[in-house]
Amino acid sequence: MMGNYKLVFCFRFILLTLLLQAMDIDQLIAQKENPSYIFRAYEDDDFLNDLGRGTDKAYTSGLQFTLFYNKNHPSHFFLDHIIPKAGDSSVNTYGVGLMQIMYTPDDLTAIYYIPNDYSYAGADVVKYSLYSFNPKKSFAFQTEIVAGVMGPAALAGQAQHWLHKAIKDTAVPAGWGNQYKNDGLFNVNFTVENQFYTNHKYLEIIGDAQICAGTMFDEIEMGPTIRIGKMEPYFNGYMNHFSTSYSSTEKGWNKVQLYFIIKPAVQYVLYSSMLQGGLFSQPPTVTKFIYVDNVKEQIYFEKPKQYIENYVGNIAYGAVLAYRHWSITFTQTYSTCVLKGIYPYIYGNITIYYGW
Repeated sequence: MMGNYKLVFCFRFILLTLLLQAMDIDQLIAQKENPSYIFRAYEDDDFLNDLGRGTDKAYTSGLQFTLFYNKNHPSHFFLDHIIPKAGDSSVNTYGVGLMQIMYTPDDLTAIYYIPNDYSYAGADVVKYSLYSFNPKKSFAFQTEIVAGVMGPAALAGQAQHWLHKAIKDTAVPAGWGNQYKNDGLFNVNFTVENQFYTNHKYLEIIGDAQICAGTMFDEIEMGPTIRIGKMEPYFNGYMNHFSTSYSSTEKGWNKVQLYFIIKPAVQYVLYSSMLQGGLFSQPPTVTKFIYVDNVKEQIYFEKPKQYIENYVGNIAYGAVLAYRHWSITFTQTYSTCVLKGIYPYIYGNITIYYGW
């Protein structure tokens, strides 16, 4: 086990060091009326349920920490010369971050494999992103490059055990020995957004199309985003979504953004490592109990293949409140079934932003 800890530490350190070369650390001390940096703490969790029935199953956690930043001069990082931008007048926001993902079945207390349910699966990934907005032509490109590891090396089981112990939850996750095996993950996710309608006051409708390709997740997604409320124009740049001017001349309500988001989407999914196992690893050996002549026996077998639903629908909705340096968002997402014959799921998200 210590070998896994060391490998994961080295992997994260090398990747994060590489990505941080794209940033200008010496500019962190610069203070401006509009933010040049935003730190985001982001948590998907199925316990955050607006029906008042929090769960601990299916897509149960997605924890992210990301630093977003603008550059005031041409970038020298090699990836920035490859990633597409939304034209000469674009507002470009870069990001580096870490994310841990967890899937679990409904019954956390069972040590054996549970058929007809979500499998234990965990992953750690590093993300490098560029969100490029063109305020003149009202379109945007969003690109994410994702690299990481899934399986026991991601230490998702240890993280969930620690959390349950910290909150004194008696339902101790016992089946992480059945999780999918170690495998490498690499993905490129690309999104195009275009403005369909705005009244330049309190309503925007934005269409988007996304394609994800790699060893982590392969899918195509389309759908609109509807924003309603007091807000900065969407295509003025990513930083403006989650902060307001720091100018001392701005007072009261002028310092606040408060708006609501509705985002339905349809997906065509070809592959998901979290649901089906890694692309290059074999299925794990799992156990179950049977009774032979009224005697309980444990048997070992190769984990059966999971079959995904190719067509998936979901809808997310929520609110954003931004006041000067700070912003908080809460959204709820409902998804149709993602595995054939296995229940759909619901999860909430709470995200806190701080800009400077």
